[in-house]
Amino acid sequence: MTWVFLALVSGLGAIAVGLIGFGSSLVILPTLAVVFPTMFAPEVALRLAAGTTMATMTVGALSAGIAQARSGQVAWPLLRLAVFPYLAGALLGPWGARFLPVQALRLYIAAILVLLGLWALRPRGGASEHGRTWQAHRTEIRAVLFVIGIASSAAGTASGVFAIPYLSRFDLPLRTVIGTSTVSAAFYSVFGMLGYISSGWEAEGLPPWSLGFVYLPAFALMSAVGAACAPLGVRLAGRVSEGLLRRLVAIVLLSAAVVIALRA
Repeated sequence: MTWVFLALVSGLGAIAVGLIGFGSSLVILPTLAVVFPTMFAPEVALRLAAGTTMATMTVGALSAGIAQARSGQVAWPLLRLAVFPYLAGALLGPWGARFLPVQALRLYIAAILVLLGLWALRPRGGASEHGRTWQAHRTEIRAVLFVIGIASSAAGTASGVFAIPYLSRFDLPLRTVIGTSTVSAAFYSVFGMLGYISSGWEAEGLPPWSLGFVYLPAFALMSAVGAACAPLGVRLAGRVSEGLLRRLVAIVLLSAAVVIALRA
């Protein structure tokens, strides 16, 4: 029954990725944070939950990223600017997380999600009212996305929960922001997974079939289901209004914040 439940959770998370550009980690991470402590030693259970979540995101993000690229909703010059800060931050985050108290990190992430969820609900003018082109803020974007990569991967969450609200401040359509963030997440999640594998390579108390802080049986099941379901979310996104997309973003953020805070 546990494995069926994990498969269903993975499918819902993958649909969310294709629909709003992120969401898989916000569904999978709280689930594994509840399930894994009943299966493994407490000192490694939460690390395994974060690492396995990041690994699972790789397959779903790659599938959703390919679908977004085919949909034509990707700003390729912005992607080339964003990808290297993402890669560096995603690789460093899991190593930094080894020196942070897990409970403090959970509360921090929950607070950030609440702020971002409330931000997504605020009224927004048209793109022409922003007057902020991303081309004029390249250094700022590199620095912010590097920090986002570290902060997100340290918690095992998708970078899109921070990157999408940030990039939405520029004069880009929301669907283009989501598409670009989704493709970036494919690179980000691969390097985040490598960070969790390397940082947990010699950790004590890991269960059999673990590769660093990645639990392979859960990864195999959830990534397979995620790859199958992510394109469905992309197809649904084309039929949803931008206003509704923003409300869905807020709902996902606020719901995840409540779950993570309660677990802390």
